[in-house]
Amino acid sequence: MKLAGVVLLTVMVLHAVAAQAEAYDAVQARQGWVLNCMGCHTADGSGIPGKVPALRESLGHFVGMPEGREFVMRVPGASNSALSDAELANVLNWVLATMNASTRPAGFKAYTAEEIAAHRRPALTDVAKTRLGIVKKLQAKGISTVPEHY
Repeated sequence: MKLAGVVLLTVMVLHAVAAQAEAYDAVQARQGWVLNCMGCHTADGSGIPGKVPALRESLGHFVGMPEGREFVMRVPGASNSALSDAELANVLNWVLATMNASTRPAGFKAYTAEEIAAHRRPALTDVAKTRLGIVKKLQAKGISTVPEHY
């Protein structure tokens, strides 16, 4: 009987963790993406070579490191967007779930409105330099799929 209780509790915890990792409203997130992000990053998140970085299958690598997680919130397009903190968290969680399922780290913790509010500003002033530093750290960890320059 005690074992059954432990198993049930474990299943409940795992379900809660999985639900938290997928914490987004897909309809609202897609609308936020279309109105605030897609114009530059393109519909599928592949970006514009030489001008706008791809988010598809690369953003997940960034959020696996504290400085990368903060970087994502502080890039000017996110930091200065008209999206509320909750809306930005929703869009980021959606992008990470739909465009970065294979690169998102195990145990990913969904962004929250509170986290966005605490770290979103000020916007980064030297995005390329900050991004390059993070990419170099990813490379040092053996992740070479994120290009140094976009």
